[in-house]
Amino acid sequence: MPNSPRPHHTPSLSTLLLQLKSLRQQNASLHPIDPLLQQLDAYCEHFHHNAHLLSLELGQVSSALSALAAMLNQSNLDTLECEQVYCLLEPFARRLQQTTMQIRELA
Repeated sequence: MPNSPRPHHTPSLSTLLLQLKSLRQQNASLHPIDPLLQQLDAYCEHFHHNAHLLSLELGQVSSALSALAAMLNQSNLDTLECEQVYCLLEPFARRLQQTTMQIRELA
């Protein structure tokens, strides 16, 4: 039976930073990288903070679009314009929800 390809897992920035710090603690000769590790640590915190804020913002936009799509779907208006707007908004709202979940996983 052939080997099935395994999904490639990319470790998070935090995980990589922890691994680097662990290697540094195990090898005193790597002390010259200490300032770079501190900089990476600060960048990691900054990244997580911004990812969290972005996730909150996208969540609000996603909720608003979902509510609008649901309202258009439940509307008693049988106009072509309403159906067209719904058909445009619904996939966009779904994709935005998926993106929001992915960003939350990063944060």
